Amino acid sequence: MFRNLLVCLLLFSSATHAADWDLDTSFAFSGRQTVAFDAGGSNTDRIVKILRYPDSLGGKYIAVGSASLPAGGIGIALARFNADGTVDNSFGANNNGRVLKDACMSKVAHAAFDSLFRIIVVGTSPCSGNATTDAAVVRFTAFGADDTSFAGDGGLIFEYTAFDRNDNAGAVLVLSDDSLIVGGDTSGNSAFLQKVSASGVVSALAPAQTNSGGVPRQIKDVVLGQFNSSFWLIAEDQQIVNRPGAIWKVGNASLGNDTAFSSVTGEQSLVVTSNAGTFASCGTGTEHRVSSLVRFGTRIYGVGFTNSSVSRSFMVGFGENDGSFRTYKCLEAGATPVNFTALAAEGSGDANGSIYLAGSCGAPENFCLWRTVRADASSTSFIPDTSFNGGVPVSVSFGAGSGQAPQSNAFSMVRHGNKTVLAGLRVFNLAGGDFDFALARFGVDSPEIFKNGFEN
Repeated sequence: MFRNLLVCLLLFSSATHAADWDLDTSFAFSGRQTVAFDAGGSNTDRIVKILRYPDSLGGKYIAVGSASLPAGGIGIALARFNADGTVDNSFGANNNGRVLKDACMSKVAHAAFDSLFRIIVVGTSPCSGNATTDAAVVRFTAFGADDTSFAGDGGLIFEYTAFDRNDNAGAVLVLSDDSLIVGGDTSGNSAFLQKVSASGVVSALAPAQTNSGGVPRQIKDVVLGQFNSSFWLIAEDQQIVNRPGAIWKVGNASLGNDTAFSSVTGEQSLVVTSNAGTFASCGTGTEHRVSSLVRFGTRIYGVGFTNSSVSRSFMVGFGENDGSFRTYKCLEAGATPVNFTALAAEGSGDANGSIYLAGSCGAPENFCLWRTVRADASSTSFIPDTSFNGGVPVSVSFGAGSGQAPQSNAFSMVRHGNKTVLAGLRVFNLAGGDFDFALARFGVDSPEIFKNGFEN
């Protein structure tokens, strides 16, 4: 009898097991979570990066972004959440799960953990005493306090150029010894990489530079490569013939260009054309923007969208070790363009070769999640995965704000198990410039996998 009961329970569990595109209502009791700092100014609170602690530390999430300061301007904003999506009140000096720091950053761009789960934040600082902006790096302890072991007070500002130009940090890579590579751009139109020690000292090693002229460029994202290398995603502010940017590969030890990936410069241009791939919906004469990198096997893909009346996502890939062109695809549901602005990408690691795309879709826009799958064994092409929500993005909206329809934008994502967490902002009052931190989680692990608040 007991065995029959167990079989029935297992069958019931299987039958009711939610799909990985379903909203996980065990997360913050509704699948959604919002946090408002509302400390002053226009209350422009937004998440730019979501990070996750390992299961051994409870599987918590840390949201990194910016929020308005009481006296004006923006500060670095951190919020930590338990595995179930509730605010972790053990985090922060005021035990409210939040940290808001005036680090004199005019833009918070990227964040990462180091080996001790200290929180590295990079962006742009206008407060060095120079007439222009400088690259900025701030490190917090795992508990959200200023890490005074880094650069003396937890913060570092440096100029990439010897001239007084606008320098901005756009992404950070943490190396095995907790030293950093900071990627950024300068008003001289170059993208650059600069090493910083684990104690916050700018390396004497000369910074790397690519593209010395013509088009303003920005470092947007970074992923590790094989053999102590890394890939950096470069976006172009002013396109040249539908070229939205480039992928730049360097050796992490010397910051030297990887000439096997691309001779001399280590850089491969991402080019969008009207007749590439199965569909031609991306078109020519349209502004294309890249936003995220994803590494899949020995392939590296730049993901982006067309900035037109109908946003259409695309992927452009190269071979990791030889720079050979692999794929181009405008992603659509069947032959129908889908209004989807892809802003983040993560590989699933499953046998089908799925890549998840996060961003915004609809009118007004809301959080959206889409899954693509490789169309061939060699991973030269990706198409929408019809087994995921019928091949179209799944969307979720947050509660309506003050006097307006629900609206939200997802800028970052993190995956674990079959769960996907999207993070960004919820618009509370568009006219008043009032935004809140916002998160949503999709997918529900079965009981034997998800236990005690985190995965076994």
